[in-house]
Amino acid sequence: MKKILSLALVLALVLSLVAVGAMAETGVDTNPVEKEGVQYKGTVKIGSVMCETGAVASVGIPYSQFYKLFVRYINEVWGGVAKGADGVGYYLDHTSYDDGTDGAQGFIYMQKLIDDDQVFSLVGNLGTWNIASSQNYIVESGIPSVYWGTGSALQYYLPAEGNERFTFPVQPIYITEGRIMLLRAMNLPAIEGSGVEEVKKVGVIYSADDSGTQIYDGAALQYDLIPEDKRPEVVYVKVNTQVADEMTSQVAQLEGCDVVIIGGLQAYFNPIYTAMQSNPATRGIPTIVSYVNIALTNIPVDVAAQEDTGDIYGGAWVVIDPAAQTERQAAEIAEFLEVLRWGAEKGYMPQEDANAFMGSAYSMSSYIALKVFLEGINRLADQEITRDAFLAAMESERINVPISGGVDYSNGQRIGLDGMAFAKFNKNHTDAFDAFATVDGMKSIGELLGE
Repeated sequence: MKKILSLALVLALVLSLVAVGAMAETGVDTNPVEKEGVQYKGTVKIGSVMCETGAVASVGIPYSQFYKLFVRYINEVWGGVAKGADGVGYYLDHTSYDDGTDGAQGFIYMQKLIDDDQVFSLVGNLGTWNIASSQNYIVESGIPSVYWGTGSALQYYLPAEGNERFTFPVQPIYITEGRIMLLRAMNLPAIEGSGVEEVKKVGVIYSADDSGTQIYDGAALQYDLIPEDKRPEVVYVKVNTQVADEMTSQVAQLEGCDVVIIGGLQAYFNPIYTAMQSNPATRGIPTIVSYVNIALTNIPVDVAAQEDTGDIYGGAWVVIDPAAQTERQAAEIAEFLEVLRWGAEKGYMPQEDANAFMGSAYSMSSYIALKVFLEGINRLADQEITRDAFLAAMESERINVPISGGVDYSNGQRIGLDGMAFAKFNKNHTDAFDAFATVDGMKSIGELLGE
């Protein structure tokens, strides 16, 4: 009787192990599945938190709508991810939540993705507010987190250790961008058509939130690294609110600057720039803004297009200008546009939305987020998909970032991109495609320093 009971227990254990084998890793199901007439060898679950409502919905809508369309394209046209030698891949199952541009709500959804939905990886989370509320929890959970729609320094590690290695930043970190912005300001006389002959005084006006203070930190860091005899005078001005009276008084401190760096997200850039053009003493001073503002939807066009208002420059990590693209980047733009064309043709997206998203840097950003994830997961074709295997794949060799440069995650590097091109707002633009022109190619900090 005891032997029979023991055999029964062994059999039960074996059966339980077989059942577990179908879900060998959190978020990976190896049970074959068919969807929309396509056969898949299993399912890989990913998740993201993105804002489709709230203060930054103008960013979140083109970002999230393209993201969802691209997931459908990956499955229906490409046959999923990690396709093996047999041509069969895994179905990419995506779950997303709208945080309403609220970090507290975003944290709740991040927990839900990790604990309840049990996704294999977070891919393309959007917003500084979310990384500020959630990064510690994500790291503690040991879940891969590929691409954040932010340049927050909270994803910066050099070197990353332990679970920090599962964070894979792409976009330029704000601290790094602040360094680049100061060097670009000092080099503005070298840019054709800038109208700046010499830079003796630079203004840095920045928001009091994380994005603004990190850009300030980067600019101040770079300033200290410049030999004293080559340093311009720098005026630092913090903006605590978007109240008109404060804007007016803070902007007045920029009088006499040859160029002004505006450090802050969309909600601050627009009123700061507008206030500068409303003051005769600062009207017309060229400005350098964060890369997150280099999109037509964020430019106060009625003011910026006037002949005597200050030119707007900014970093461009996504190379939209066809004249500045490499052959690889041009092919990636063509692929991005093909996804939109396909989506409209299939009825998955209204044609008017597809047309609007064609020139959207935010839609391109979600394309980039998923493509970077695909680079890692596709390196696991015909292998067991685990988080540790994915980590090794991401660190194994440099990843080309679509419509941009590249990132190298080897040796614990988690610094995002350190090179950016330089773009200028075209006052006489006719559509989203010619709203910005690349006036200088991608250059790293070292290259800007002439090293």
